[in-house]
Amino acid sequence: MKRNTDNMTYTAAILSGGKSTRFSGRNKAKMIIDGKPIIENTINTLKDIFNDIILITNNKDEYSEYKHIRMAGDIYPNIGPWGGIHSALTNSKSEAIFVVAADMPKLFAGMIRYIMNSFEGPEGEVLIPLFKGDIEPLHAVYKRSILKRLEGFIKQDCGYSIREFLKTVDERYIRVDDIVEGSNPFLNINSPEDLDKMNAGNFNHKE
Repeated sequence: MKRNTDNMTYTAAILSGGKSTRFSGRNKAKMIIDGKPIIENTINTLKDIFNDIILITNNKDEYSEYKHIRMAGDIYPNIGPWGGIHSALTNSKSEAIFVVAADMPKLFAGMIRYIMNSFEGPEGEVLIPLFKGDIEPLHAVYKRSILKRLEGFIKQDCGYSIREFLKTVDERYIRVDDIVEGSNPFLNINSPEDLDKMNAGNFNHKE
């Protein structure tokens, strides 16, 4: 496996499957941060690292202005992040995918490259950042080798817990506290209040 992430043998997958109930159904990925939609910043960050990007969404019409990005819907809808990860793995020909949630406005390429360059394909199937004691499974690497087990887990209809499925794979964790500088790259926007704080520059840590 090539470990130079600028010669990517990986696919980046953007998961845009949340229902945004606290935004009255509005698409969080289209919210404006620093003058741009979050999704635009995400695409711009990823395209400098990955040759292949796929947007996982069940509402492709919402992203009509991003037709240059490959899109796919959930095969198993309404089951949370595992549905998006399953679709991304199914629609990727890469050995592994880097998964990121669509509502993370503070991504930065240095962190992503650090995670990808730390991923030892033969020695693990999943690599998840560990930041301030919390795992970040929606900013992580997943190998295609987990796909059949993931599909079996989904078909069990047993709650779709992220932690429960991770017990069935060779998961690895990487501490990144010392890598984070400035804004927290794992922040996600959950409410209009979060959006207001972010634009005001007052939302730099998990709350």
